[in-house]
Amino acid sequence: MKKVIILIILGATMTVGCSVDKNDLLGKYSFTGDNVIDTLIIKQDTYIHKIYDKHSKLLYQGQDKWELDKNRIDLQNFYNNEDNELTEALSNEDSKKFLMLTSYPIDKQNNHIIIEVNADENIRYEKGR
Repeated sequence: MKKVIILIILGATMTVGCSVDKNDLLGKYSFTGDNVIDTLIIKQDTYIHKIYDKHSKLLYQGQDKWELDKNRIDLQNFYNNEDNELTEALSNEDSKKFLMLTSYPIDKQNNHIIIEVNADENIRYEKGR
């Protein structure tokens, strides 16, 4: 019986320790892939998304609203590039057909916040320190 109680307390402590509040999320995140450098700036109610090529040339910029839903971040009208190579700049008009509502899990490890976009491909935004 004592083992069960200890496991319940330990599980509850781990769950509480990994939770993220809205103010924790604010800041700059980045993902560097084989083809692009992808940045995400989370502000109080909006996000700014920029994608650069390997030579730091800006290829895409967009922004919209975001919300925290438990341990997930919901990004409205988000362009999910997933490290696909962009050969030329993508205008806001051209990007409209790719924009979608996305919801990504948030992980907090040792006070380091990660937004997991695609776990299979190891695509994740990591918060700058």
